[in-house]
Amino acid sequence: MSSSDEEAAGEPSISERIEEDKRLARSLEGTYLFDGTRSQKNYPLNKMCMSLTKRDNRAAFAADEAGYCAQFGLSEESKQLVLDRDWIGMIRSGGNIYYVFKLASINHTSMQHVGAQQNSMTLEEFRAKLNAHTSK
Repeated sequence: MSSSDEEAAGEPSISERIEEDKRLARSLEGTYLFDGTRSQKNYPLNKMCMSLTKRDNRAAFAADEAGYCAQFGLSEESKQLVLDRDWIGMIRSGGNIYYVFKLASINHTSMQHVGAQQNSMTLEEFRAKLNAHTSK
């Protein structure tokens, strides 16, 4: 069924469904929708994190974290979030979770550790929350 067929049948268009999905995501507490606006909010952080896919860049970052951040033009606030490994702060400031996780991987920090911080929980509490959903 084409988009015009859906509209004729009374179904919402793809654009309308996308907007509804965005509205729903924004209504969920603790959810930071990564859309075009957010992607531009902290582009330097995302670019820096993405650079960490290369071994030489990871070595340069490990040798001088603050200096490496400066090379990408991070603001002082963003640089401090990186140095503090403030995962939720990076996400709130416009970081893409998949790019930020590249930084987390350098420290062998699991996605569960990041999720626990995002939910203001200990790692054990977060794992119990995850397991509660799978035991139903």
